[in-house]
Amino acid sequence: MNWKKDFLWPFSGLKIGFHETQWLLPPAFFKELEQFEISSGEGKVLAKLEKKETMLLLSLSLEAQLMAACDRCSEPLAFSATGTMDLVYKFGEEPSMDESLVVLPKDAFQLDLFQPCFELMVISLPTRYLHREEDCNQDIIRLLQRTENENTDPRWDILKKNS
Repeated sequence: MNWKKDFLWPFSGLKIGFHETQWLLPPAFFKELEQFEISSGEGKVLAKLEKKETMLLLSLSLEAQLMAACDRCSEPLAFSATGTMDLVYKFGEEPSMDESLVVLPKDAFQLDLFQPCFELMVISLPTRYLHREEDCNQDIIRLLQRTENENTDPRWDILKKNS
């Protein structure tokens, strides 16, 4: 089953004006995030579309709960990701150099929102996945601190004494 088809939003039958829809993100969506070390998650995307005569204005809002390993202690970490993105779709032939402007062929009848939702998720991720320091596995923290102290380079020790 192609779960990405759920991200297709036909706009050809919509009247001029405002429209809204929402998607619950399937588990397969979060499997696409494995390269970002996300182990699982759940969430939703709210899409608001303003259809005009010559263009479409899209606003996406994301709310998700994700699981990853803490970068400090490697224990499981639950955290939230939220974000918004605005896109303008216009019809034409010329490709756009503006990342918020998408050019659609004149015969387009639907929007594929998988890629914008995926990109919104990626830019909503934190740069590091960290527990609060007191919530980290203290046994791992002590082991890391002990290892840091044992593996010093004597050349650095000499430099540290001279400063």
